[in-house]
Amino acid sequence: MLTYHVELVPTEFALRMRPVFILSLVALMALVIGKFMIRDFWGAISLIFVVLMGLLVITGEYRVNASSACFFAVMAIVMAIFDVISCVLYFQHSKYKVGDPEAPWIVLLAQTVFVVSPVLLTLASLVSYSIFIDCNEHAQELWHRDGGVQSYDSLGVGPAGRAPAGGGPWGQGPAPPGRQAPPPFQGQGRRLDGND
Repeated sequence: MLTYHVELVPTEFALRMRPVFILSLVALMALVIGKFMIRDFWGAISLIFVVLMGLLVITGEYRVNASSACFFAVMAIVMAIFDVISCVLYFQHSKYKVGDPEAPWIVLLAQTVFVVSPVLLTLASLVSYSIFIDCNEHAQELWHRDGGVQSYDSLGVGPAGRAPAGGGPWGQGPAPPGRQAPPPFQGQGRRLDGND
């Protein structure tokens, strides 16, 4: 059975969410700087990898890569869970309360970074996941429209995928005009052990 990887074509919603997602990546980069300032080097390096994955979401053949958006959402939510644990541990071992006016500025910065980090990661993950879900649902509608599997080209959407000669990705449906569908297997079956 043949399988084809087809890039998900971004929807209007996904393209509208692109600037919001870029803004969330900028906020995450500011958070990376904050983590370096409070000397949370491992947290900053981990967050850099999440941001790099986010850059893959806004690159590619289209302006939004929905497949990478799914991976980014998973990475960001896992990182958010670890940051919640870091936040709890930080406040358990800190001698200052949240927003303590007697705390030095670096402590207030650390408190802000530890509280804001899981929130920003969760928001970025939700934006990314909403992009993926919308593109995926739109692709399902395109593939199952009119009761048959169709390619994006046949719907006039763009150069996302090419249907083989048999119509759909698995040779289903009528052949396009001017092309013949390949005949099904018509030979005799043989066994590998020589016993027919």
